[in-house]
Amino acid sequence: MRILLSSAKVFLMIRLFVFDLGNVILPFEHRQIAVKLHEVSRTQNRFTPEDLFRFLFERDRGFVNLYEEGLMSSLDFFEKLRERYKLELEFEEFKDIWNHIFKENPEINAIITHLKNRGYPIFLLSNTNELHFSYIMERYPIVQSLDEWILSNEVGARKPKEKVYDAVFEKTDIARDETLYIDDIKAYVEAAKRYGLQGLHFKNAKDLWEFLKENSI
Repeated sequence: MRILLSSAKVFLMIRLFVFDLGNVILPFEHRQIAVKLHEVSRTQNRFTPEDLFRFLFERDRGFVNLYEEGLMSSLDFFEKLRERYKLELEFEEFKDIWNHIFKENPEINAIITHLKNRGYPIFLLSNTNELHFSYIMERYPIVQSLDEWILSNEVGARKPKEKVYDAVFEKTDIARDETLYIDDIKAYVEAAKRYGLQGLHFKNAKDLWEFLKENSI
């Protein structure tokens, strides 16, 4: 069965929804991490918050990528950052800075609840790390309500590597072409399509509601 959208995009029947986490389910702003770490550096005159942000979070080469692929522990990640930037703070203080960047999106919560009420399984597929995900699971019940969590730091690969998308199908017998992946980063959606999934570039909750209505979901 094929469903023709008014935008002329063709989608197969959808039996499984896979959501990205950051800026889809939970909006976040991680530039504040760099600003706050810069403030506690003994050598802050040697670099800017933007320099620190690029070092940490540049998409393909950021230092956080190693942490998000499970290649170092949370404590090792902190210690290496503290040494590089001469940070005057302890691990618990770092955790507060690192974690307090998320907020809820009630509209997305409503969409997930709607899909669950319709009987759809919902998975999470996220480039994330131990500290962030532990914090999120403690505070955001909507994430706890999902059926499976595929996390880069547990799989050992980040999007857009094929391995992390493949991990979805270790958890389900649903076919790839009956699975819709939703992400705010277009490159990750395109990667999902290359690996056989359907993909939807997320812009806002209103557009996602419209997509569901057009497809009678």
